Amino acid sequence: MSAYVSGAWLEERLGDSRLRVLESAVEKATYDGGHIPGALWVDPHIDVLRNHDESAGLVLTPEQYAALMRRLGVSPDDTVVWYGDRHSAHAMRGFWMMSYYRHPGGVHVLEGGRERWAKDGRPLTAAAAEPAPAAYAPPRETDTSIRASWEDVRDAVGAADAMILDCRAADEYAGTNERARRSGHIPGAAHLEWTEATAGDNGTKSELELRAMYEAAGVAPERRVITHCQLGLRAAHSWFVLKHVLGYDAQLYDGSWAEWGNRDDSPIER
Repeated sequence: MSAYVSGAWLEERLGDSRLRVLESAVEKATYDGGHIPGALWVDPHIDVLRNHDESAGLVLTPEQYAALMRRLGVSPDDTVVWYGDRHSAHAMRGFWMMSYYRHPGGVHVLEGGRERWAKDGRPLTAAAAEPAPAAYAPPRETDTSIRASWEDVRDAVGAADAMILDCRAADEYAGTNERARRSGHIPGAAHLEWTEATAGDNGTKSELELRAMYEAAGVAPERRVITHCQLGLRAAHSWFVLKHVLGYDAQLYDGSWAEWGNRDDSPIER
């Protein structure tokens, strides 16, 4: 089944006891003003980051992840659908996290996010959703093929079979927007801001446009591509598009610049 699910697919299944819908929008006020019936709120800067703030982009520990799933009423055999606004980048980070921890029941992203859902006249409610009790043990296995560590990124610098894609804004890449102790970019990293893949309110460019754009930046089927930004949130969108829309071998560097730029041993260019 595709990583994306349509609004029609989701609406037909609302109320299914084995379905969990999670919203990760930019602001909680957006969720409070109206959300998909039964959807629960997941804060993209507190709930899915290890330090529960913007000091680090690292994925939750297995224990933290299991605690979050229990709090959200997610059982291992539940199907989970993530959605949000701003091109669902935060929702895609949630999707990546659950994919990394190999959620058994299946995890998806709502195509078009809340913007298309609302535009299509599908139901929204301001009523508070109550999560069902759930048991979720800390996972013992991870999908290491979709995550890059600091060491993986270091080893990819200058490698013929890998490339690093910096998805931050141009001033962050240039080092003039300093968001860590050291600024600049990873040596040899290509730059393509994550929004370059987007189109409309909450969509992406056509596959033909996307492939041409990424290949012009150096992405190729025979090369592993590692995406990063500041916290691994914006870069999750690029990772999702590269892997699940275009089918490239892609990894997310969740430590991202919050880790790279704050280490003394990280090579940096400006």
